[in-house]
Amino acid sequence: MINNTSFGSGTLQAYVNSLIARSNNAGADPAAAAGGTDALKKSSQSALDSAAKSYKSSSAQRVLQDQQKSLGADLKAAMAKAGVKLEGAIEFSLDAKGNLSVKGSDKDKASVNAFLKNDTSKPDFASRISSLTQAADELSSTIRQTAAISQAARYASTSGDVMSLYSTLVKQQDATASVFSLSAASSSLTYPGVLASKA
Repeated sequence: MINNTSFGSGTLQAYVNSLIARSNNAGADPAAAAGGTDALKKSSQSALDSAAKSYKSSSAQRVLQDQQKSLGADLKAAMAKAGVKLEGAIEFSLDAKGNLSVKGSDKDKASVNAFLKNDTSKPDFASRISSLTQAADELSSTIRQTAAISQAARYASTSGDVMSLYSTLVKQQDATASVFSLSAASSSLTYPGVLASKA
């Protein structure tokens, strides 16, 4: 599991203050918040890219990539041994209640669900898939929060304005669940804020 700490109120406030100071020193224009909707939209992807490329985020992404490659290889081998053949791609994600969701053709879903139900490995594959997608969800959330607060600090002039703009930006972000995909030929992990990692 990857530990990615989301911003708590105290940590967020301190981060806000440091970013405001940095923006002011760099000559950022705080007045842009009043009419900078287009500028905010244009800078959204740039902010996400920057947050995703930080040392901490990059390191976490490499760990997830290694985990999804290992899981994909292990899962394909176990399914082949059990006589399960996928006709297309199957997608795994966590629903709003934290339960593992499986998407694909009816035939593939039936085969995979039966395989997972009868799986006796320790830890079982359902747990490994859930842990991977949860870790990706947490990393995605951290990257998106970092991008939003960086944007907010750039376009607002006071900490109060930053917090309000930050909340608005977070609500506008893509917050779809992370997806671990598996096919007979490959596996991949996708999550908002980062390009898909494939094996």
